[in-house]
Amino acid sequence: LGWLTLSAGGKVIPLFGVEVPALVGPDKALADQVKELHETLATVGYFLVGLHAAAALLHHYVFRDNTLVRMLPGRR
Repeated sequence: LGWLTLSAGGKVIPLFGVEVPALVGPDKALADQVKELHETLATVGYFLVGLHAAAALLHHYVFRDNTLVRMLPGRR
């Protein structure tokens, strides 16, 4: 989505010193829509990561089961 946003915005996309070709031609409206979608999906992703961490801590400190301990490497 970031690549598509930059492409629609008419910006150059450098990748390790090489310019990546644009996916679409310049289109301000498309760039705005894709940027909004990108930001929304990022916000949802951050929320899910936080919810997952909170659930792990809930299991560890409130339920006092071994869920969090079992997730740690080398704890068999």
